[in-house]
Amino acid sequence: MATGKWTLLILWALKSGPRRFHQLRDEVDGISERVLSATLKSLRRNGLVMRHVEPSVPPKVSYELTEIGTGLLSVMEGLTGWIAQELDAVEAAQARYDRENDAA
Repeated sequence: MATGKWTLLILWALKSGPRRFHQLRDEVDGISERVLSATLKSLRRNGLVMRHVEPSVPPKVSYELTEIGTGLLSVMEGLTGWIAQELDAVEAAQARYDRENDAA
């Protein structure tokens, strides 16, 4: 299964619709073409992304989320929503922990 920060960033970039390779490269800050290519291949293999080739000269290739990829993105959005909602509580817990453990 494809994992890692690049996977999540690529899926997030595809959230708003199909993208061409260079669009993805430009939207996913810091990713190399080699890593983007390898990650897209892994995402395709795992059924999260599909690749479309338009029969033109030169061929136009685009990538988009599959139904499974869209489902994973929904889970990711739920997680990021939870993080945003609970961030103050998490930071308060960290501060409390740090105070208690710095005093020891």
